Amino acid sequence: MNILIRYFFWIILSTLHLSHSASRSIISIPLYQKGIQHPQKEATTDIYPIDNAYAIFLWIGTPVQVVLVTVDIGSPISWSQCDPCNTCYPMQRPPFNIRASSTFKEVGSYSDTCLIPMMREVFGNSTGWTCRYNVKYGTNHQSHSFGLMVTDTLILERSNTEVKNFIIGCGDSYEGPFMTQFTGVLGLGRGPLSVQSQLKAKAFSFCPVSQGSDEPSSLEFYDTPPEINQHGVVVGDNSSIMVALMENSGYPFHYFLQFVGISVDGFMLDIQSRVWGYGLNYDGGVIMDIGTMLTYLPTDAYSVFRSEILRTDHNRTKTSGYEGLEFCYKDDSPNVFPTIELHFENGNIAGQNFVSYKLNNNQLLFVPEEGIVCLSFAEGKTSALTVIGSNQFQGTLLMFDLVNQILVLTFNKC
Repeated sequence: MNILIRYFFWIILSTLHLSHSASRSIISIPLYQKGIQHPQKEATTDIYPIDNAYAIFLWIGTPVQVVLVTVDIGSPISWSQCDPCNTCYPMQRPPFNIRASSTFKEVGSYSDTCLIPMMREVFGNSTGWTCRYNVKYGTNHQSHSFGLMVTDTLILERSNTEVKNFIIGCGDSYEGPFMTQFTGVLGLGRGPLSVQSQLKAKAFSFCPVSQGSDEPSSLEFYDTPPEINQHGVVVGDNSSIMVALMENSGYPFHYFLQFVGISVDGFMLDIQSRVWGYGLNYDGGVIMDIGTMLTYLPTDAYSVFRSEILRTDHNRTKTSGYEGLEFCYKDDSPNVFPTIELHFENGNIAGQNFVSYKLNNNQLLFVPEEGIVCLSFAEGKTSALTVIGSNQFQGTLLMFDLVNQILVLTFNKC
């Protein structure tokens, strides 16, 4: 505990030495989770492993206050619970104190911000003078954060960048479960008020580092998209594949992946392509969610996957399932796990029809407790969405090219 306190005060004191110079071409924000730091990057801040989530410290207000928020690539806004707050969910860290910031301003309900057409779903319940938000999380919208939209100064740690009048939510009430370790969310979803949109970034990248790692990763924003050579390869990265990104009007703030299918031990599972599509109600499709560790397959897909695993798992030492995970085993060295590949439509127009993403054991297996490993696939019983969790992308650099609508996956690049 004393170590954590010293870290926290080190962070606060270091803000006093920031240089508020012009923005650089690359803006670095430290991503707090166990990972491997890119040696050429600016982010060098210590990290905290935080219960299967990825989080950063946001420095907001004047004078600066530090809040710890989770990173969400499907959230249209960033927000932090604010003080005073009588109906906030319990937190282990102090909320943002609006009374202590001289640059804090509320956003009006008739402002251009509150009347953005794409944000009608988020701001639709605004009444009176203030602009209020209602942002939903989970495939069934089981969690809601409510609050005011405000502006304040945001400092991007280690990047010599100060963003004045940054638009952020100030939470004052909630429904459903939220993790008490965090005061809010950093929104990297689609839409005009996400962090990358307010920075006018053309691309951003991060690496979901291993839970067992001790070094930091970083979240990077770029003012130009990644450079692609005449062979359709990212310059400097020969181990990259590109996946086409899509939009879904049923989930306007998420990045959807054009998915082809799953193979087990080299054989493509016989799952109809409609399972990966949107369906009549735009309720389906394939997304990634770094706030979720596991991959959830809709019932039609999981039943085929389940049958194939049952057919091939006789050489593994089984143990009882763990909280919805069906295929769990003792962590014995003789166990031989299946080779599982995810197949996507190729985002490189000049390339093959699809690209393959082969899971290594760290990406395939989830460790719920010592001595037990489980296949990190579960049945999404209540949604037609396929959700690929962060466990599958451990150790892979994810570059979102917002200009060309491509996700670049670079293996072993954390």
